[in-house]
Amino acid sequence: MQPSAPTPVSRKRRFGRLLAGVAAIVVGAGLASFGGTAHADTVVVSTSPANGEEVVSAPSQITVVFNQTVPANSVLQAVCDGQPAPLGPVQVGADGISLSVAVTGAIPVGTCNVTYSVPQSDGKVATGSFSFDVLDPSQVDPGDVSEVDPTDGGNLAEDPPPVSGPLGLSRLVTYIALSALFGAAAFIVLYWPEGVEDMHVLRFLRLAWGLAMVGTFFTAVLATSLKTGNSFTSSILPTSWFELLDSGSGAAIVARFVLVAASIRIINRPEFLLEPQTQPFALAGPGLAVLSLAFTRAAEEFSFAGTLAGFFHVTSVALWFGGLLMLAQAVLVAPGDEDIVQALRGFTKHAPLFITIAVISGMVHLYVLDGGAILTSRHGRLIVLKSIGVAAMVYLGMLTRQIVAARLARARTVNARFAASLRRAVAAEAGFGIFVLALSSWAVATLPKNIEPPGTDRTKYAFVGERSGGAFDVQVKITPAKVGLNAVRIDVHSPESGITDLQVQFNPPTNNTASVTLMVPIDGEGAARLPLKEGIPFGIPGLWTVIVSANGPEGPLPSVTYTVAVTANDGEDSTVATTVPVSVATGNSVVTVPMTALVPVGGATTTVAGPASVQQGIQPVTAATPSTQG
Repeated sequence: MQPSAPTPVSRKRRFGRLLAGVAAIVVGAGLASFGGTAHADTVVVSTSPANGEEVVSAPSQITVVFNQTVPANSVLQAVCDGQPAPLGPVQVGADGISLSVAVTGAIPVGTCNVTYSVPQSDGKVATGSFSFDVLDPSQVDPGDVSEVDPTDGGNLAEDPPPVSGPLGLSRLVTYIALSALFGAAAFIVLYWPEGVEDMHVLRFLRLAWGLAMVGTFFTAVLATSLKTGNSFTSSILPTSWFELLDSGSGAAIVARFVLVAASIRIINRPEFLLEPQTQPFALAGPGLAVLSLAFTRAAEEFSFAGTLAGFFHVTSVALWFGGLLMLAQAVLVAPGDEDIVQALRGFTKHAPLFITIAVISGMVHLYVLDGGAILTSRHGRLIVLKSIGVAAMVYLGMLTRQIVAARLARARTVNARFAASLRRAVAAEAGFGIFVLALSSWAVATLPKNIEPPGTDRTKYAFVGERSGGAFDVQVKITPAKVGLNAVRIDVHSPESGITDLQVQFNPPTNNTASVTLMVPIDGEGAARLPLKEGIPFGIPGLWTVIVSANGPEGPLPSVTYTVAVTANDGEDSTVATTVPVSVATGNSVVTVPMTALVPVGGATTTVAGPASVQQGIQPVTAATPSTQG
């Protein structure tokens, strides 16, 4: 029996049922979506430390940010290297969607697994975990992992201009040219006064001076660009180099350029090198320019031994390497008479002394910079590789001296054949010298074991306040949060500029103890640090109130308050309580203690001068990428 064909009425009924089914599916999906939104699972948005992050030192607190509000009975735990981590009470952030817990004790090296349990409104509990690794500082190459100022996780630090490669090249050109310039001038004074009339010498001096000017100029421009964050073109004018004067290494760059420019007198009048009245001034330009290279590693804490070793090292290297270049490019380019013979004998006689001083001073300088971490830091390994090039120079130099001693013992002239063969040997030795200077330029861009990168703050703060957020976004950190002197750091994230009268007031729990106030001259984004040796004195244990206030571009900013649990300095109670910062009324009447700070983070590093009679405790903290300028 054949099925009957559907009538128009039945077709309409089927189509209606199909539409009803589709509508039901759409409505059901919408309801399900709505229900899912109302009862969405609590999930992690970000963590600090980040999942899988490697940190050189243990964090002072652990923070987890979620996608929705979290209750106060949430749980945050950590197990590091198989042992429970010493954590304080869990705190809910001011934003209501973050959990943080202070790390109250030492965390062992290894992997830390952090777990969380967050009750949800639907009665379920959201759980999860993440991990981070705490590295052994003694096994970490500071040139590879530099723990830069952690302000806002580095978010305030602007990306530095891409000048590292060109800056290294300009350093190399500067090293070679300055060594050639000073080495040639010393060679003329000590061994070959007749050279002032030689056309090859004049050409060599002009070339060395020109390259020195180019190298020092581009070093200053690129160092300025790196420090200020400005473009290369905006750093070309010398008037933009004043930012370099804030540091010893930067000031040495500017002084080096001026000294090289002043050395033009020996290019125009090389006879000034021989006249007793003008000789000291003629040698001063290139000589002091070479000595300025010893300030390439100028640090905040001056090292007399390191600087003195640097003076001897750069001078001896310039005399040695510069003399080799003078021989290869001017003295041995043609046959010579007795004056050439005397010049060769004199240089080969003094070369072992230059080599000895260079090696010994280099070893002292290496010890000051790296200590015993010669093979565990990138800087130390580069110096070891550099020593191989120095050894090759020493070996070739010994052969050259033997040849000179044997061939010129009784000779009065240098024939063309001997001059050519000796020139090749000297050129080979100078070639290894270029290799050594290239490694020196590379090593300058790395971080020695004993040198802290600019702006680094490795302090593990016992109290780390929450960022206040809003128009006046600040954060206060204190350590050790015990009776006695305490180190303090304040980070300002906003406003970006226009801040005046920034002060941090520390109020004791009782009225019979004096309060202390820091006046911090930060005029925008930045951070300031007061070291422990000049820190804030907490006279008694208890809950101290810390109030941060300032004026902004449009008037008073809402003050921010923290409560810090200061414990007795007896080791019995090391718990540090942290409260969420809240806004309070401005206009606090306090007794001020003026301090000084250098503070910009990222970008330019300008100095904000404090009162004339200030304490010198506040130290600069910047988030710029660490890089040696010189």
